[in-house]
Amino acid sequence: MHRSGETWMAVILGVIFLGFLGYWTTQRFVGGPNRHYYQRTKTDNRGTIARGHYSQEELRALTLLTHGSQYHGNTSLDIAATKYAYQLDGEPLPNIVGQDGVLQLYNKSEFMTTAMVRDAAAYWNRLAGVKIVEIVDRQRLSDEVIHDDENQRGVLGRQSYNGQGLIFFPQNWHISNLSAKDRNNWQEAALIHEIGHALGIPHLGGGPLGGNAATAGIITTEFMAPWRPVRNPLGVRSTTVDAAALALAGLSWQQPRKLASWVLTTPMATVTYNQGRLTSTIPRGSES
Repeated sequence: MHRSGETWMAVILGVIFLGFLGYWTTQRFVGGPNRHYYQRTKTDNRGTIARGHYSQEELRALTLLTHGSQYHGNTSLDIAATKYAYQLDGEPLPNIVGQDGVLQLYNKSEFMTTAMVRDAAAYWNRLAGVKIVEIVDRQRLSDEVIHDDENQRGVLGRQSYNGQGLIFFPQNWHISNLSAKDRNNWQEAALIHEIGHALGIPHLGGGPLGGNAATAGIITTEFMAPWRPVRNPLGVRSTTVDAAALALAGLSWQQPRKLASWVLTTPMATVTYNQGRLTSTIPRGSES
C-alpha cells in the first residue's frame, strides 16, 4: 500500500508538472490563454510624447494640421506640443506597437485575406516613409492577431486593446450588392482604419473627439472616419491629417520614431489604394 501511495503521488505530481509546463509554454510562446491569445504585446497606455525628434514649433505645426475641418480631423491633440502628452479627452491614446518600433501582425481572418493585410501594411509604411507595419508568418512572433468573430451586433470591425486582438465581424457586412471593386476597397479601408488604431491614431472625423462625422451620419473621404465606397470612387486616399496624426502617434510608442515628417514640407502628397493597386506621391525612404 505504501508503494502504491507513492506511485499515485508521483502520478499526481507529474500531472501537476505537465499542467504547469503547458501553461508556461502558452504564456511564453503564444502570449496567454483564451482571449489573450490574440495579443502578445501589452497595450501601451503611457500617452506621452517623446522630445528631441521635432522642435516645439514643428509639433505645433503637426497639431494644427490634425485640426482638419468640421467633419475631418481631431482638435484634441494640441497638448502634444504644449504638455508633451498624447491624449484624447484626458485619457492616454493607446497603441500596440512593440519595443522594436514595428507593429507585427499575424492574419487568421478569412474575411480579410492575407494579401489585403499585406496591402494595408504597405499603405501605412508608405505613409510613414519607413517600415512600421510588418506581416509575420507565425502567430507567436506577432504583436497582435487579426481574426473574425460573430458576437458584436452592428460593428464591422474593432481594435480591442484588451487581448482579444483586431476583430472583424463578417456577418455584419452587407456588401453583396456592390461591385467587386467597391467591396474590395471598403474592406481595405476598414482594415487600414483598424490598423491605424493599433498604431495609436484616434478617429479623425472632426471635432474634439474626431467623432463629428459619425454623430452627424456623414460619410467622408477620411478612412479614420465613416468611409464608404459611394463617396470614394477612386479608392482609399490618405490626407494631410492622416500623416500628421501618424507623426504624433509615432512619438508615443515604446520606441519613439520620427514618422511622416514629409507632411511639413510636402503636405499634398498622398497614398491611394484602389482595387489591389497601391500608388503614392510620397518621397520613398523619407525617414531613417
